[in-house]
Amino acid sequence: MNTKDFKAANLSENLVDEIQSLEEKLSQQANKKVVVIAYEQGLEGNL
Repeated sequence: MNTKDFKAANLSENLVDEIQSLEEKLSQQANKKVVVIAYEQGLEGNL
């Protein structure tokens, strides 16, 4: 896996809202700021 095979994910507004809700929940549980970063795999990449 090569990091250049990934780019920032293009997400709908609803998915961004869900991620932000998850960030808030995780931040509360961890007692610190948690940031979730979404990437999508490029066409050449394989998992």
